[in-house]
Amino acid sequence: MQAKKLSRRQVLRSGAALGTAAAFGFPAPTYAQGISGEIAFATNEWTLPHSGKVLRMITQNFNKKFPNVKVNEIAIPFAGFHDQILTQLAAGAPPDMFRIDDPQLALYMERGHLTPLDDALKEAGINRDDFVPAGVDARLNGQTMGIVYQTNARAMFSNRQILGAAGISDAPKTAAEFEAAIAKSTSREKGWFGYSFASKPGDVVGTFITLMPIVLGFGSHFTTPDGKPNATDPKVAEAMNLIKRMWDGNHVPRGLDGPSSLKLCTDGKVAMTINGSFVMGAAQPEVKPNLIVSPSPLPSGIAVRASSWYGVAAKGKNPAAAKAWLMHMLSPESQAIIADVERIVPALPKHIPEAVYADTPWFRTIVAGAAKSVSYVPPGLGQKGFAQVKTIADQIESVLYRGTPVQTAMAALQKELETNLK
Repeated sequence: MQAKKLSRRQVLRSGAALGTAAAFGFPAPTYAQGISGEIAFATNEWTLPHSGKVLRMITQNFNKKFPNVKVNEIAIPFAGFHDQILTQLAAGAPPDMFRIDDPQLALYMERGHLTPLDDALKEAGINRDDFVPAGVDARLNGQTMGIVYQTNARAMFSNRQILGAAGISDAPKTAAEFEAAIAKSTSREKGWFGYSFASKPGDVVGTFITLMPIVLGFGSHFTTPDGKPNATDPKVAEAMNLIKRMWDGNHVPRGLDGPSSLKLCTDGKVAMTINGSFVMGAAQPEVKPNLIVSPSPLPSGIAVRASSWYGVAAKGKNPAAAKAWLMHMLSPESQAIIADVERIVPALPKHIPEAVYADTPWFRTIVAGAAKSVSYVPPGLGQKGFAQVKTIADQIESVLYRGTPVQTAMAALQKELETNLK
């Protein structure tokens, strides 16, 4: 009971204390003995308030263990981040360690840009089978090629004020209840929408990510697990028809990009959204108390995830130090800091402190979802996966903006995917 009363500051203070104890109580593992020099660590997260704070806290504790290592922050804007990293990798002059997202993970692994990390995991006594499911995505031929920083699993965020005004007392628990609540809670007079997803023409990633919780919510994807085109699956059609009915009923805003669509939710203008924990973090102070978090009401029970990893460049200058930093990130104190500051699921959920759950009980729903989550990227395609996202998004736009019947659009998409994936 005492642990549940710990404040955030106490959680972080205890993490720092653990880092100090580790510095003086245990020798450096074999892979890290005698390391020194600099780590060029490239990620856009250095510029983000919460993530940048977390990375600096982890680095501060890391330097108590390894005072002869300097971590150089390489901050690259996210808009051009992966293009710049790929250019540096191809030129043989990459940073030692860098962020990786779902779409680029297979590309970096299959082109040999990453260093295997199993030796470091073994020396650090870390069992990779304890990772969240996203950890498996970073394996190639049985080797671990990247370490999960976080998994952002989707859950349903409902605004009880808007639902209550529509006479709905609780978050929907079935697809039928979900669709009915979307229609009932939409109010033009009050400027409220029942649901929100990105739909700006050309905003390929925004549209795709925000609609995948619905598609996967019906138990399917646009490709099969072994990479075969799957656009004509009846479950895909079921999801797309729900999306089309929301659209035709004017129950969702139109033409917004991802951030603008999210802002409507965090400003208290949307009854429901299946989204990440950042909804709660970004919600206006007057909106946050009205938000409740529950599993998706859609039938499959699958939670969509968007994850990020850190990898060590195969041609980096200081792989030993980079591996040491990653293993320190996986320590209990570092994992606790990630969960506490960002309210996001770290690589090893077993290290999330009970105090975090006590402070924000809704976070249990996010963690539970991460344990059975699936990436939003079409499966089974390796480095070809992200290229198909635009093809899929184009056909989704044809349904929404050009009035193409779902069956017709999905049949056309099936043929396009078959051509693209030959």
